[in-house]
Amino acid sequence: MTTTLFRNVRLVDPAADIDGYLDVLVAEGKVRRVATHISPDEALRGPRRGGEGGCLTVVEGHGLWLWPGLVDVHVHFREPGFTEKETFRTGGMAAAAGGYTSVVCEPNTEPPIDSVEVARRLAEQAGHDSPVHVYFKAAMTRARQGRKPSDIRALSQEESIVALSDDGDPVPDEGLMGSICRAAAEMRMLLAPHCEDSQQALKALAAGAQAGFQRGEPYTNEAGYIERDLRLAAAAGCRIHLSHVSLARSLEAIERFKREAPNPAAATFEVTPHHLLLCAEDFPDGAPKVNPPLRSAEDRKALREALASGRVDAIASDHAPHTARDKATGASGLIGLETTLGLVLTHFVLPGEVSVSRAASLLSLSPARIFSLPAGTLKRGSPADMVLIDPSLEWRVEPDKFRSKSRNTPFAGWELRGGAVATYVRGQEVFCTPGLEERKETAAP
Repeated sequence: MTTTLFRNVRLVDPAADIDGYLDVLVAEGKVRRVATHISPDEALRGPRRGGEGGCLTVVEGHGLWLWPGLVDVHVHFREPGFTEKETFRTGGMAAAAGGYTSVVCEPNTEPPIDSVEVARRLAEQAGHDSPVHVYFKAAMTRARQGRKPSDIRALSQEESIVALSDDGDPVPDEGLMGSICRAAAEMRMLLAPHCEDSQQALKALAAGAQAGFQRGEPYTNEAGYIERDLRLAAAAGCRIHLSHVSLARSLEAIERFKREAPNPAAATFEVTPHHLLLCAEDFPDGAPKVNPPLRSAEDRKALREALASGRVDAIASDHAPHTARDKATGASGLIGLETTLGLVLTHFVLPGEVSVSRAASLLSLSPARIFSLPAGTLKRGSPADMVLIDPSLEWRVEPDKFRSKSRNTPFAGWELRGGAVATYVRGQEVFCTPGLEERKETAAP
């Protein structure tokens, strides 16, 4: 195991209420000490400190930030079934390059993640192939068809499964969704529904499914699903996390619920960089296809105001890789693991709309807490899952340089400031930029 001493780094750890210049010692995969000054001699003392041979890597952190590793609770790694788009290995490499140390994959694979057997097989493969921690959402309904519940009791016992979702397909039938909420409450499972229209859901509603709200035009029903699912979850007593909220009306529905609910903390929601930064009016010749679609400028404004005022619980990328051929034929989705941190720093932190500590919470601590993951903090004894950030790094989004297999980003050519220069999982370096090597020294007793 590597032993590393980060010297004079700006440690930002909202869980520990720390934002200051400190030394951080990492050994045997954990944070061993945080102090104003730790000498190399001190770091090398003690049983097994420094590992075999007693060597220590010292990183000069002046001008750099050290955050808990980022946590993305909404990604698609496309395995099994669609490995031409992404794999655990390439998706994990993209995550590491973006500063992420933990991700939660959606269940829209082939076969879908709707059984213990599939989940176990994928968890084993991801553990072997990915440089970052990989968790899963299991399907709420069998085969993600929206007709019968999955075996929620069995799925709740799997360590790699941290939530239930049918991904881009909401459950159109109110009665079925209510029964899923009750089962989730009994097993203390988090629900993470996608309150969006999909072709499957629209067909079910046209065939007579009773949604429990008055339907609007296709791709406008997000707020209706949100109001219904919040009501059902509250009645059942289960926790619910709403994926990629995109409408001002949806924010209003969430605010109403939180004002009236006996336990408002049981309901959380995420937003995405593309809904925060883009809108349909930006693209007179046709917006990039994503679901939920890019909304109006007023919706974007409402999302940004919610972010600035502290009402947003988490930022997730909704990393949805596709081949160029798939996008050309109408596939919906955008990638974001390698751009999210830079976009947040450039457009929200540096202008002062979001504080550094708040950004670390939105991208790490809060999603870890919502999904009950062992991440999001660098307190002493915690796993050394970390990202080292250079806030002055100037770079251009160049899709051809992505670690991801896919290139379907709407931010190609954007000039950004701030990004990950190194990422560590259990203290092991899984991503590093060439410039950081100049800051490293090796110390020995």
